[in-house]
Amino acid sequence: MTEELIRDALAKQADRAPHGDPIRYALAAERPSSRRGLVVGVVAALVVTLALVATSLLAPSTTAPVAGFAQRELAGLPMRYDAGWLPDGYAETSRTSSYGHLQTRTWTSGPATISLMVQVGGRNPVWTGDLADAPPADRVSVHGSPGAFERTDDPDRVLLSWLPKPDVRLGLLFTAVPGARSFAQRVAESVHESEDVLTPQFDLGLAPERVEVTVGGSSPATATTTVSDSGIGGNWKELDAVIAPAPSDLPGGYEVPVRGLRGTFVPFQPETGAALSVPLGDGRWLVLRTPPAQYGVQGPAWESALVEVAEKIVLNSAVDFSWVGAR
Repeated sequence: MTEELIRDALAKQADRAPHGDPIRYALAAERPSSRRGLVVGVVAALVVTLALVATSLLAPSTTAPVAGFAQRELAGLPMRYDAGWLPDGYAETSRTSSYGHLQTRTWTSGPATISLMVQVGGRNPVWTGDLADAPPADRVSVHGSPGAFERTDDPDRVLLSWLPKPDVRLGLLFTAVPGARSFAQRVAESVHESEDVLTPQFDLGLAPERVEVTVGGSSPATATTTVSDSGIGGNWKELDAVIAPAPSDLPGGYEVPVRGLRGTFVPFQPETGAALSVPLGDGRWLVLRTPPAQYGVQGPAWESALVEVAEKIVLNSAVDFSWVGAR
């Protein structure tokens, strides 16, 4: 009975519904005008959008430049050679790349250090005369290459140098290493070419032949980069730059803008030189210092000179200090 009532109600609603043909005809008749309206609406919206874009391009920008130093991934500086064997207990604590043709790696164990020095010829040919003229008792052969123990003025130092290639001179400097002469040749024979690099925290933007870059520390957390501008040809040192946990310790100074940041400049004094400290915003400071006057550095215009250098500094976005404190 209930199902019959439902069917009857649905049938009555169907009978009362209007025929569908008039509705379909009406919709078909409206389509052309609807399309025209749609096109007009789209064109109007496009005109408004183009006007807004043109206005934004022509209007002067009110956005302030981003403060801080430029950052990018800096290329690593090649170390060229590595020591394959060292006595137990030594960890690498320093890498230096100097003037584009000198590299030094240092391993430390307490007060004792072993340094591997690499000189690559080119603009400055390697020195060979001292090895050829060494006393017979000091001469050695490292894998068939000529070498010799060099005389030093310090009894705690032993220096072994050799020529693995005509344009490459290698040296091992042992400082405060007990019995170094007895195993120095073993270390030398373990030295091999290497793809290892030094990745600095920043770049001064100066030519490689006038810059010395050093990374040193006892662990990755304590490692710091020092970049020294030594003038044309490395004849004199003009400034040191370092990323440090604190600003320069020189007293006094006044505020100067550096890349939108508030730097502090301490004027040149004959005894202390000049200094510029710029905060990096993460508890670290970029500090640039000149040597004192006794090293031949003069004082005038150091504010503008240091600010100009700092403005060009690029921070490294891909620093790798994993080697610091490791074998």
